[in-house]
Amino acid sequence: MSAHTLLSIPQRGDTVLVQINEHNGKTFANFRKWYPDGNVLKPTRQGVTIPLEALPDLHKTLGAYLAKLDPAALTSR
Repeated sequence: MSAHTLLSIPQRGDTVLVQINEHNGKTFANFRKWYPDGNVLKPTRQGVTIPLEALPDLHKTLGAYLAKLDPAALTSR
C-alpha cells in the first residue's frame, strides 16, 4: 500500500491527514486522524475512506456549500 499526503492539519495534539492511498489496485481518498507515538504518526480509527471516483461529486458539493458562506467564516480556525 502506498500513500500520497495532500494535506496535514494539526488538531489538539493529533494530526488530520488527507491522503490518496492505493490498495489492491484501487485508489482511495483517506481523511483520517493520526496520533504521535514517539517520532512516528500512527492512524486512529477516526476517519473515512472515499473511493477516488466519488471525489468529483464531493468537490462539487463542497464548492457549492463554500460559495454560500460568508468569507469571514472561513478564517475562524
